[in-house]
Amino acid sequence: MIKIIDPVTSVELVCLIIAIFFLSKDKQSFWTITLAYLAFVCCTEYFGQYIGAKYKNNLWVYNVFVFFEAGFISYGLYNCFKKYINPKPIFLISSIIIYTTYFAVFIKNGVFAFNSITVSVMSVIFVLYCLYYYYLLLRDEHLLDITYHSEFWWLTAVLFFYFGSTTSNLFFGLFKSIKIGPYPLTYAIYILLNWILYGLWAYSFICRAKQRKLQS
Repeated sequence: MIKIIDPVTSVELVCLIIAIFFLSKDKQSFWTITLAYLAFVCCTEYFGQYIGAKYKNNLWVYNVFVFFEAGFISYGLYNCFKKYINPKPIFLISSIIIYTTYFAVFIKNGVFAFNSITVSVMSVIFVLYCLYYYYLLLRDEHLLDITYHSEFWWLTAVLFFYFGSTTSNLFFGLFKSIKIGPYPLTYAIYILLNWILYGLWAYSFICRAKQRKLQS
């Protein structure tokens, strides 16, 4: 059965609506791609529910999603870094690592087993990138008001989500054994991480709209 509204899809839909409202007129390619990515996220969630209900195994849907997720987050981080350094060499290396892992696991385990190794690898890489970005930000001699700095909040959302995901994966067995009502703790953590990710992204869209207004 497809759930139109649940703790996961609801925050994704709200984020998409906010993105449509604040980013639809944005001319910068990254924000346009962000809007398309969020629509893809929502479509994946509902399609995954449909496939899961009909065929009992929807892992291949999320394996396909991981391919695009890795590309989008890498592109977003690249967009943040290019103001401070030439990020092409390091992002080329990390992309090779992520996608080599992705296809190696795919060949070994097939499409119907979730590609958790790739998710773990890219999560660690993304967290390290975020920490490096903060280091570059601290070294920046120009005074920066982060309150309405859209890239900062977009990247901060990525840091919280992937750091939380990595920690959750490390202690997966322990968290899964702890119950909150009928659900394991891992489910509650997953919902919380999604709220943080899409909540901070939504705020970054508002910040971007204010930036765009000041620049016009």
